[in-house]
Amino acid sequence: MKSDSENTLNIFINPLDEIEKIISAYEFKFSRENQNQLNLEFNGLWNNYEVCFKWLESYESIRINNNFSFKVPLKLVKKIQVLISLLNEKVLLGYFGYSTEEMCVYFRHNISMRGVKNLTTEQIEDFIDTIIQESDKYYPAFQIFLYKSDDPHMAIKTALLDTIGEA
Repeated sequence: MKSDSENTLNIFINPLDEIEKIISAYEFKFSRENQNQLNLEFNGLWNNYEVCFKWLESYESIRINNNFSFKVPLKLVKKIQVLISLLNEKVLLGYFGYSTEEMCVYFRHNISMRGVKNLTTEQIEDFIDTIIQESDKYYPAFQIFLYKSDDPHMAIKTALLDTIGEA
């Protein structure tokens, strides 16, 4: 559905500018690739992540992407796609995918900014938290799959094992 842009006053600041302000306040390490891309370096629980924020102006949306640093061998691509599909059933916001170009797994979350003038600090914090939490939560499943057993069901069962009690 297309809006009547002639009658819509569209005063919009690049949302990456707002994201940059919040990231700077937290003193996170980041770089601004260009006007429409911001990269945030973050130490997760299992891995160091480079979270990429891209402003897709023509779609009025922000794409937040986190490529995992491990490469997937060609012989395991079909099975890892099964693992990704199973994990996506458990993810609340965002989704996992496999990049055939980079031969890696990624976690992505897209945010529509259509009709929104700016983002709140809480929203930006939630976006960052979601990417990091989901990446950290499911990272072990990929590691188990790649280095222990190439069975997607077993990798999920082992990685997401509920613990009872305290050690």
